[in-house]
Amino acid sequence: MSGTHPERCRPWLVLTVLCTGFFMIILDTTMVNAAVPVMSRDLGSGLREALWVVNSYVLAYAAFLITAGRLGDRFGPKRMYLAGLLVFTVASGLCGTAETAGELIALRVLQGLGAALLTPQTSSFIVVLFPADRRGTAFGVWSGVIGLSAVAGPLAGGVLVATAGWEWIFLLNVPVGVVALVWAALVVPDHRPRLHHRWDLTGTVLATSGLAALSYGLLEYRQSATAGAAAPLAALVAAVVLLITLVAQQRTNHREPLVPHALYGQRDFIRATVVGGGVHFAVVGTALPLLFFLQSVLGNTPLAAAQVTAPSALAVGLVALVVGRLSNGARAKPLLVTGLLAYAAGLASTVACAEPGMNAWRLLPAMVLADAGIGCTLAPVAKIALGGIAPSVTAGASGVLNTARQVGGLLGGVAVGSLLQVQLAADLRAHAHAAAAELPRSLRSPFTDALSHAAGDGITHPPVPTGLSPADAEHFRALADTVFQHAFVDAWRTTMVLPIAVILLCCLVGRGLSTGNGTAAIPRPRRGRHARRRGQHAAGHRHSCLSTTPGGPASG
Repeated sequence: MSGTHPERCRPWLVLTVLCTGFFMIILDTTMVNAAVPVMSRDLGSGLREALWVVNSYVLAYAAFLITAGRLGDRFGPKRMYLAGLLVFTVASGLCGTAETAGELIALRVLQGLGAALLTPQTSSFIVVLFPADRRGTAFGVWSGVIGLSAVAGPLAGGVLVATAGWEWIFLLNVPVGVVALVWAALVVPDHRPRLHHRWDLTGTVLATSGLAALSYGLLEYRQSATAGAAAPLAALVAAVVLLITLVAQQRTNHREPLVPHALYGQRDFIRATVVGGGVHFAVVGTALPLLFFLQSVLGNTPLAAAQVTAPSALAVGLVALVVGRLSNGARAKPLLVTGLLAYAAGLASTVACAEPGMNAWRLLPAMVLADAGIGCTLAPVAKIALGGIAPSVTAGASGVLNTARQVGGLLGGVAVGSLLQVQLAADLRAHAHAAAAELPRSLRSPFTDALSHAAGDGITHPPVPTGLSPADAEHFRALADTVFQHAFVDAWRTTMVLPIAVILLCCLVGRGLSTGNGTAAIPRPRRGRHARRRGQHAAGHRHSCLSTTPGGPASG
């Protein structure tokens, strides 16, 4: 590592520092998801704006991950990690001052940019710092951070919303981010690849603009179908053209493409990347419907809902730690397939048990099964995908993997959210017409009309018509609540067929993975004898650093 002496290279300490910033990013995401219903109410927004608060972050994150990974290959992962952490911290402080949903959405884009700069560098360092037989354990720790944040995020978000307001979900990141910046600057080694990477400017522009256009088009397409807007459709067409052009440009760029050519022939890398995208499709797509069920249907506060989900979220971290250690050998593939099956079964059980007025804790066994399945997939996916990647292109490969995950999450949020809107609108109308018979004849038409208009965003309860007696107004309100609750549960059950089907398809993809340990070297570009000798010297330096450092893998 450039500028780092072997005695100062302590992999587990470095991983701890890197995971601190990574934990803050994931924690913020889970806190925001838990507080979306409250934020949408305080900012006067509907389901469309609530989805944009989440998905605008994912848009920026997904669009810039590949570029961020290659920036790490070119300038060094430490520099990009620090830059991303700084951008994220500043954006968080600005998010806490947002007064409208539009401002918050715009600032969430800036947050996503910072997160994109940081994320590929964390997994890149794991490949650089740890030998192949210890990477599974390291990836398990990295994955456990996701599980821990999934537990702490909703709980911390619920406490902050209840005691200080949702703004502090973002403002709290400022002091934490400053401490993480200083710690990383002092401890993380300044590793820079010994081979100088050229910059594929054309590929960068095509990838970033293509992914951004795809994200925007998908996020807005549902709204365009009802409002007649042409911009989302134009964005989707532009995205297809840009991404096809990117593929052609990458295949003909034989100097230094944005996506390294060495990754194209790696079947396990490609399959693991597809599985990672599919898992995130389901994770992101199912998160908000569950929160709306716990809060809007069952009437739980954000804190109470977080308490219900915390035990199952804890299962993600615990299972990820155990599975990460087990996936060091050839068991990564069966562990991955087992996790996918458990996740699908848990999702199906969750919606099968859901019903209006139930005790939310009855969902816990099904949610534990689902989240344990998620934890069982995280480390194997990273281990299989990155296990045989050369250090010189690790950050780029990590960027591709994380881009697939985030695009999968974006597609999941859009597809499941849009399907839920469509199905909820239909079920609201059907339930409203069936329930209207309980009202006096003069209230039936206003009741069905009110719920039909409410079906537009699906989470705003209809206003009570003026001029009603207190008894009729209360009856109207209570019946509308009942209709909404039953319609939401029915729509949720129908919608969940999509993410479950995606997970089952991922099982088929996962079965095609090799049963090896994922450490076979990938093909590398041909170089002269001097370059090969430099690479051998760098590899020897890295393993010398790992084997002589107290607290490193050799002593683990």
